[in-house]
Amino acid sequence: MGEASIPSGYGPESELVSGPDPVWLQLAAVLVARIERGDYRVLSPIPSLTQLEQEFGVARGTIRKTTALLAERGYVRIVNGKGVYVLPSE
Repeated sequence: MGEASIPSGYGPESELVSGPDPVWLQLAAVLVARIERGDYRVLSPIPSLTQLEQEFGVARGTIRKTTALLAERGYVRIVNGKGVYVLPSE
C-alpha cells in the first residue's frame, strides 16, 4: 500500500464515483480533506466503520483499507476495539 498516493481534487463533501481513482483512495482523499478542514478534531475519533459504511455506501473492507493508508501516512491512529483517532499534524 506504500505505493498508493492519495489523489487530489476531492473535497470534504465529495461523493465517491466510478472513475480513474479506486474508491478507497477517493475515500482517503475525502477523509483527509475533512481532517484538514477540522471536521474531525485532533485526538478525537473519526466516524465508526459502520457510520462510514452507511454514509459512503462502501464495504467495510474498503474502509479498513482506507484507514490503514491514513494510518500509514500519519493522519490517524487505529486503536483496535476503540476506533480510529486523528493525529496531530507534523
